[in-house]
Amino acid sequence: MLQSLRKAPHARYWIVDPARGADADSSPATEHVDDAVAGDTLLLQTVRACEKDLKKAEMERQRQVEAPGGVDTESRWVQFMKWSAHLQQRDKPTLYQAGLSPASAAVEQRMWPRERREANQRLRELTESFRRELGRCMERLDRVPDETLEWLGSIDPTKPVSTPFGRKQQSDTMDRYSACWQRYLCYCVRIQPLGREGAKTEHGIRFTEEQWNSLADIVQRLDTVADKKKRQGQQQVMKGSREGDRDGGSAEGRDEGEEEDPDKEALDEAVFDFCIKSIKQKLGRKQYHNPLLHFTAVLGIKEDGTWVPSHTHTRFLAGFLWCGRILMLEHFFEDDPYDSEDSTYDTSFAAIDRFQKGHRNWLATGSYTPFSAIIQWMTYGRGYRNQEGGQARVLWDSDGTTLNYLGDKITVDSFQQTAQALVREAEGWLDKLMGGQWSQIRETIRLRDIADSLVFEGPGRSFATNRRNAWLMPGAEKLTRLVGATLWKIVDAGNGGSRVECRRRAIEEYLGWLRQFRSSMFPVVHVWGGQPGRGPEVSTLKHCDTEQLPKNVFVFDGQVVLITDRDKSKGLNGKQGRKVARFLPEGPSLMMVAYIAWLLPFEKVLHRLSGIRGPSEAINPWLWKSAEKGLWDTAKLSKQLALVTGAQIGVQLTVSSYRHVAIEMGRRIKGLIVQQVELDAAVADSDDEAADPLTGEAHRQPKVEYVWDIQATHGSRIARNHYAVNLQFPSQLQPEMLSNFREISRLWHQFLARTDGDFGEKKRRAYNDDSMPVVDRAAKRQQLTIDRETDYDWCWDRRGGRGDAIGRQLHRDSR
Repeated sequence: MLQSLRKAPHARYWIVDPARGADADSSPATEHVDDAVAGDTLLLQTVRACEKDLKKAEMERQRQVEAPGGVDTESRWVQFMKWSAHLQQRDKPTLYQAGLSPASAAVEQRMWPRERREANQRLRELTESFRRELGRCMERLDRVPDETLEWLGSIDPTKPVSTPFGRKQQSDTMDRYSACWQRYLCYCVRIQPLGREGAKTEHGIRFTEEQWNSLADIVQRLDTVADKKKRQGQQQVMKGSREGDRDGGSAEGRDEGEEEDPDKEALDEAVFDFCIKSIKQKLGRKQYHNPLLHFTAVLGIKEDGTWVPSHTHTRFLAGFLWCGRILMLEHFFEDDPYDSEDSTYDTSFAAIDRFQKGHRNWLATGSYTPFSAIIQWMTYGRGYRNQEGGQARVLWDSDGTTLNYLGDKITVDSFQQTAQALVREAEGWLDKLMGGQWSQIRETIRLRDIADSLVFEGPGRSFATNRRNAWLMPGAEKLTRLVGATLWKIVDAGNGGSRVECRRRAIEEYLGWLRQFRSSMFPVVHVWGGQPGRGPEVSTLKHCDTEQLPKNVFVFDGQVVLITDRDKSKGLNGKQGRKVARFLPEGPSLMMVAYIAWLLPFEKVLHRLSGIRGPSEAINPWLWKSAEKGLWDTAKLSKQLALVTGAQIGVQLTVSSYRHVAIEMGRRIKGLIVQQVELDAAVADSDDEAADPLTGEAHRQPKVEYVWDIQATHGSRIARNHYAVNLQFPSQLQPEMLSNFREISRLWHQFLARTDGDFGEKKRRAYNDDSMPVVDRAAKRQQLTIDRETDYDWCWDRRGGRGDAIGRQLHRDSR
């Protein structure tokens, strides 16, 4: 064999003898090196194999629920719930997978093998059965006295709550609560083939004799329904192959007939019976001997094997309580005749007495039942969540211009540029909608001349319907003059006259631009309004009054202001929520006026004349909507925010993550954190302290009464809410509070409009700086006391011309 060493004028070669074997003579040094290499290879292989075994053992150990190890290895929450002790040595992935909801129909079509797909179909039939039963039981809420519903919502066996128990305001919340029970039923059906003892050994779940028999009844009836549906599907496929598309009409008939299917009705009865038996069980110290409470422990396991935190797990518990109350209400009144408006029957007092006794025995604290345990866990979980605090998410770099959010770097200038890019994008779409004339049209909108009222005026009323704003020309005519020629054409009617004909393709394109503008404007309002609120505060904005509720969008003193409800517990305590105001800067304010006054009316005309389906008339007062999705929600806002922030910042921020970033940015802006000098008279400072999360009753808090209110023979809270309420500032937004909100929004606008990545002037050093000498700190404290007395005197003088002596005396008394 010849081998070339290198290219050169005279190539060099050597001869390799392939016939030379391994038994040829070799030097001792070479043999020593080969032995060393072989030894190293064997050692490395041994170490790698050991590491592989250790990793495998670690994975196996992590799959198992470890024994309780005390405060050093467990959180107080897990220790209180006793999950480790109950699920000790159980396989976490097995428990987690058994407790999942069935896959959707779309995912089900891709499942393989066939047995897996059929098993998922059975579970979907089970979840649909529970939804039917829950819907049937919810009808009972309209047939019983309100006093009964007040007792139903109470956890105290001795007194009812002030607000009747009822449906949730958001259907998504009821669906989420219902999903908890659906997962419980799926979990029980999945483990039923293991047998009663097998389920106890492998999962740690225990059933009473009645519960196990009821579960077996569910499985039997579920098999009947699933087999029947399978046969119907096969017959439909065979018939469809013969008749083609003509089978469409008969399919609807079958769907309607299936609603009265006796097999499904029997399944529904079995599901209802099992749920009631899961609730009606007396428990002592061993609470997890109940299958429902055992499943709450299963829900404490996350997909990665870690434990679910308290703030997440209490949502599951709330779902079990809410649905359980509805199921038990129907159970107590199931023998009561139907009470309709035209019926001569009324709710029998025998059923009411049965309910009162059942509430004390099964649904209240101290009843030693699953409900009593869940109430106890929720109470502890909410308190633990408040003490635990939120997860640390943000950290500033040493340069002070880069914020780290969960490891992602966000510079201040990129944050500002993103906010400005949102406005530019929305203005670009608006310019197209205005026929390229937005720059000229915006000059004609005189925001300070727009008349609007902050009080409820009646259905459909807004600044666009105010006669004093006729100069604005609200309605569809303005846009018709601008772009009408491109959307319609005049054609011969055939009778010597003319008629208007739609350019359908042009109208579809224009409506597409309108959807894009609406999608762009959605995050603009959220970002530029000021410190960000929750998603529903933006998604539920109304531009005009409804039958019962006032609008949220107003034009106030030359700016568009958004007034929303910030009280999360409003639905619990049944009282008017507290309000917060967010002001938009000039640019977004002008776009919002154009959207409400011209685009929304023009959109309705386009849909009517073209025949293209538009948003439902029922949601006409709301700003953010579409024909396909209806009212937009937080998920839509998160999607739009993530698209823009991902392109501009490189980090996709949703509504939740954007809130953390924006709030931290706001803390660096001088003056943004406004300290309110006026004392809030008996009004809670935080949402969590406003009312008890379980009973809905207001917490008792120390009251601070103004002297002049006492002299008027009423408290300060009554005075603020009922006496001399300013007509221009309703909804608990008095002039001082609205002024604070406006200043916060102004400072936020000023920050977002910057291009240098700076926050503005640096903050002054705090009065209680530890680095300050002792003498200086004492002098500062004395000066601070003088300043505060001056501030109090000025505040009371502003509010009502009260004398300085009264103000100083009140300040001394408050100290």
